[in-house]
Amino acid sequence: MNPAFLFFANCVLLARLFVLFRDDAISGRVWLIKTIVELGLFGLFYEFSPTWIGAAVLVVIANLAGWRWETKARRKKNLGRLLLGMAELAGLSFFFVAGTAMAFHPRIDFAGRSLEDFTALAPLIRDMASPRFQMILAGLLLAGNEANLAIRAAFDLLDMKPRALPAGQGVIDQGEFNRGRVIGVLERVLLYWFIMEGQLGAIGFVLAAKAFTRFKALDDRPFAEYVLIGTLLSACFALAVGGVVRSMLH
Repeated sequence: MNPAFLFFANCVLLARLFVLFRDDAISGRVWLIKTIVELGLFGLFYEFSPTWIGAAVLVVIANLAGWRWETKARRKKNLGRLLLGMAELAGLSFFFVAGTAMAFHPRIDFAGRSLEDFTALAPLIRDMASPRFQMILAGLLLAGNEANLAIRAAFDLLDMKPRALPAGQGVIDQGEFNRGRVIGVLERVLLYWFIMEGQLGAIGFVLAAKAFTRFKALDDRPFAEYVLIGTLLSACFALAVGGVVRSMLH
């Protein structure tokens, strides 16, 4: 896969981490900052060309569409965030095809060749800039954050709400909700890494550890079903992303 596209795709995925703990609408100021950061990366790392202009226009349109969705949508915000983010990456991929592809600025290649003159960490930096590392990082971000959006979108569609209190009280504990998200992210990161390393036997350990922490709360059947569905969805996404990335690397 095109290293220039992989690098920018990872920058976009990293910028999308700001929606990880957000259920309310994201302000226009945040979208503006995201747009400026992405355009700044274009200017810093990529050579100016007509293709560059087209890609920059797409970035502006994608972020404007995201802001409009946040202000208009009353429900299913997570589904919109997921689809708009994937649409932005899919659209950008057309600007990195052979022939008219956006390329790194020549100064980037020069800086890469001169790293040893400035830092002893040059080998590490080169490894992190390699297509293999960028591919692994992209899979990690997809399994960590984008899968989280997909799971939350599924819960929105199914009208499922997490319950930290006994059934019937109808109260959602936001702190418990956020802790569950962190657990889910860590769970998918571990599952993804085990798949990449071929350690399939360790997957059961992660799932068992999660079940152990929720043991007493599982007496509440609605909450138990919520945890089970979330765990299975989380595992499916992590295993699928890990399997795809592993197959592409090998």
